[in-house]
Amino acid sequence: MSIIDIKTKAQFDELVQKTPYVALQAHAVWCGPCKAISPFFNKFATSLSLPEKYTFARFDTDEVPDLAFELGVRSIPAFFFFEKGDKTSDLTAPKPPALQKTLEDLSTKAKAGDAFSTSEEF
Repeated sequence: MSIIDIKTKAQFDELVQKTPYVALQAHAVWCGPCKAISPFFNKFATSLSLPEKYTFARFDTDEVPDLAFELGVRSIPAFFFFEKGDKTSDLTAPKPPALQKTLEDLSTKAKAGDAFSTSEEF
């Protein structure tokens, strides 16, 4: 599955509300470290994403500054991880091993999500 390019804060808000697990990359076209880590993020997006359960997205901090402000982006690349609409963790700087572990852990949760889903309306 490909990575969703976020162009507006509203698009991002909708994505995290409808998708249980989201991995988000904050980057900029001029950022050298962003270019270095992007192939890793792309590889994990291809191998770990699950349609309608676990989505990978990215946004350019220069193009969507209100989202960068809301997330508190201070340096890029930065990665943010969401579960059921809430930000659960983040990672800054290009650290492929840490990124891989976090993305794989989120994938495991997304895959297990159906196994644990029960109705809470009892």
